[in-house]
Amino acid sequence: MTMNYKIFPMLVASFALFAGQAQAADSSRVRTDIQPLLDEQLLAANAHDTDRFLATFLHDQKLVFVFNGVITIGWDDVRTGQLKAWNNGKSDVVYSQNGEATFTVLSPEAAVVTQPMKSVRTLPDGQVSRGKFVVTAVWGKRPEGWRIVQAHESTIRK
Repeated sequence: MTMNYKIFPMLVASFALFAGQAQAADSSRVRTDIQPLLDEQLLAANAHDTDRFLATFLHDQKLVFVFNGVITIGWDDVRTGQLKAWNNGKSDVVYSQNGEATFTVLSPEAAVVTQPMKSVRTLPDGQVSRGKFVVTAVWGKRPEGWRIVQAHESTIRK
């Protein structure tokens, strides 16, 4: 079989353009799918509703959550830690985004989302504490929908 080498560069360019468009479509679709879940997480976090907040986390022992260097493995232990952090729903902490979330789409079934966040809370001595932190989550598309399979949260020190 003889290849017409004048057409070959056009075929390669067309394929690259098509692949780029498909990748952009996948990226747009993933962001469109995950963004409402992030919005719901923020609402749940501000309601201090642990189960609602963790609804989009993987509900098994493969879940990994890292907070300031402390590693927690498994949904049950992550849930226990979150209940403690929010004083069983009695916390007054208020969360908000501190900039645009960054989406890195690895495939149509996997993405990494990094969110700059800030919080305001009252300390036991009555002082108001303002903090900044970053959350990075690895999302995987599962049969039950998009789930966080691994998350890392770190506080930004002043």
